[in-house]
Formats: sequence, structure tokens, C-alpha cells
Amino acid sequence: MSSALVLLDASAFWRLGSSQLDAERRREVADWIARGIVAASTLLLLETRAGRDLPPADPGELPWLWVSERAERRAADLQQQLRTAHQQLGVPPLDYLIAAIAEDHGASILHYDADFERLAAHTDLAATVEALAPLGSLP
Repeated sequence: MSSALVLLDASAFWRLGSSQLDAERRREVADWIARGIVAASTLLLLETRAGRDLPPADPGELPWLWVSERAERRAADLQQQLRTAHQQLGVPPLDYLIAAIAEDHGASILHYDADFERLAAHTDLAATVEALAPLGSLP
């Protein structure tokens, strides 16, 4: 990742403990977490309260990136850009907001979700996006 701060999306968070995740990649992300460069947002914390067992990292213990008014407006702008490119179908509204939060804080996005790849390809999103593993390789 090119950013000193990495926003962890739920799509990657829930796969951190996957036995199918490459061991080297697992160590790399664990090192980022230990160094305090992996951050969470309200959206991740809300999704982790669904009664599921937490992966190795507790999002409540990660650095926090807050939603700003600027990020809310930027999320709507990103959605409009995807709509103009006819690429918006199926992209959940929260993904626009996650991308905007990362951009607002100068963070990269660690994900396992093709929608972030679509945002990077069809908008002027300034945040770098990186898949935890090749898409389709993890359950």
C-alpha cells in the first residue's frame, strides 16, 4: 500500500482469519495492525456487531476515521460519477461512503470487494484501493 494509513473494509476484515488467506499476506496485515496504520470506521464497527466472532483484530481497538460532512458530500459525488459511467448498479451506498472516508483522511482502502475496484476505475477517487487477496480466491 502506498499510504501510511489503511482503512479496513468489512469485506477484508471478515477474511483476515481465513485459512485460505496466504500466510505471508496475513503476517503483513498483522504487522500493519501492530504498527497502528490499519484504521476502522463506524461502518466497520456497526457491521461487526452482528453477533459473529471477531477475526484476530478488534475494530474497536484500531485507530478511528470519522465521517465528516465533506466525506458525505464526496460519497454522493462518487455515486454520481459511477452513474454517469453506467457502473453504479449493485454498488452499496456504504461503499461510496467508505471510499470517501478513506479519501478524506488520506488513507488507502484494504478490501475484498470488486465495487472498490470499480470505484477506482470509473471515478476520480484519490484513495488507493488494494484487495486483501485476489478477488474470488477466498470464501
